[in-house]
Amino acid sequence: MSLNLVNLVGRVGGDPEVKYFESGTVKCRLTLAVNRRTRNNNDQPDWFNLGATR
Repeated sequence: MSLNLVNLVGRVGGDPEVKYFESGTVKCRLTLAVNRRTRNNNDQPDWFNLGATR
C-alpha cells in the first residue's frame, strides 16, 4: 500500500468547526488559504477545505 503525504502551510480562513460524537469520535472541518507565488508578484491564495477525524 502506498501513502501520499501533503504538507500545507497557510492561514486558517475562519473558526474550525469541531463536532464530538457519543462514540468518542471527533471531527474537525476548516478552510486553509495557501499563497500561490506568481511571476508578477500577485500573491493569489489557493483555498483548501480540510477535514480530520480522530
